[in-house]
Amino acid sequence: MTERYGMTEPDTTESAKLYDVRYSRYEGLHEARWRSVLALARSSATRALGLRRTPGAKVWPFLLVLLAFLPVVAAIGIPLLVPVVGSPQEVLSYADLVTTLIPITVAFAATVLPSLLTRERRDRVLSLYFATAVSPTEYVLGKVLAALALMSLVGLAPLVVLFLGTILTADAPLQQLGDDISGLPGVLAGGLVIAVYYAAIGLLAGSLTGKRVFAVGGLLAVLLVTPVLSGLAFAFSDNRDLLALDLATTPIRAAATLLPGRVAEQQPPSATIVWAVVVVVVLVAAAVLAARYDDGDST
Repeated sequence: MTERYGMTEPDTTESAKLYDVRYSRYEGLHEARWRSVLALARSSATRALGLRRTPGAKVWPFLLVLLAFLPVVAAIGIPLLVPVVGSPQEVLSYADLVTTLIPITVAFAATVLPSLLTRERRDRVLSLYFATAVSPTEYVLGKVLAALALMSLVGLAPLVVLFLGTILTADAPLQQLGDDISGLPGVLAGGLVIAVYYAAIGLLAGSLTGKRVFAVGGLLAVLLVTPVLSGLAFAFSDNRDLLALDLATTPIRAAATLLPGRVAEQQPPSATIVWAVVVVVVLVAAAVLAARYDDGDST
């Protein structure tokens, strides 16, 4: 301590220290960038399903998933309880299953998928994502993977369970597997068509607004109005190809062309027109997503 002008001042000569504080290069383990994409896809999918959220957030998505599997469980259970029914395929064919699941598929795509994108837009945190190891392209890719995984729960998984149930309930499962294995690629392709189509339009709706209610309402309106409009157009023109403009059921028609043991629809729209509509919708959705996230736009 020193005294100056009658005042006591602390002596800091011995306590002063100079610290070498500077930024240093990270020398730890570097993981591949695709790991961040998968992490984003996983966290987005689990949040959309309500996991790690309040119990109420889980009710709706899991209810839809449960409803999607009920017809399959019934089709597999009936042959076990009623021996006269030889196979689940006699109760419910693949084409009948995807047709039965249309309301559930539409509801799931319209109410669950838009939230994959609307939350970040609403909270304006996209710039935080893009300031890390995730680029706009990788961000969109992660969301696409999440949407495909979610839609596979109601579009692809029930078909696979019906395929497995048909084999396991047969009197000779190995022989049944040999008979049915040739149809497995068609089952997987049909389910993927449904998953890709609805994932595309769900993300399209979510990319256009930060308000989830607007995205859900707009997509539901499109999927509920186009069947009416296409039906009216067919009634006035008698051109069945106009039925392909029904954006809710057209992917189901496209998937039915791939599924084994399908029952042909009476005078369906041209398969070429049906596939053209599916491809155009998916490409338009991809173009909109690319434009909305080309520069990390957060508006």
